[in-house]
Amino acid sequence: MSASNRRRHANAIPLASFATWAVIGVFACGGGLGYVWCKNQLYSTGTEIKSLERELAELQNKNEVALSKIAQLSSTAKLQERYNSGFIKLVPIANDHIAVMTNGVPASKAGELRAISNERTHE
Repeated sequence: MSASNRRRHANAIPLASFATWAVIGVFACGGGLGYVWCKNQLYSTGTEIKSLERELAELQNKNEVALSKIAQLSSTAKLQERYNSGFIKLVPIANDHIAVMTNGVPASKAGELRAISNERTHE
């Protein structure tokens, strides 16, 4: 090589090396930004979960209070007290308005045959 040829390549910028480091830098910055974004999402989601848990606890307490109030107001003593004071208006049911329902099948006579309808059909 001649001296002028060496001088021409001595001042050349190594573009491949710069491009490699630029790509590595972009990936490093992207990874760092992704990490920070994920941490922020975790923090905000955790805060939201904590507030929802507090709200759930409050609603459970309100539910327990309501159930105890229902139990108190539907107790026999309280209902009798409200009936005696005239707050609850009840009308006695006449015997001709009462219908007796039975669930069972009437007992059959001993020795009587009954038809069974659960036979399977063959195709």
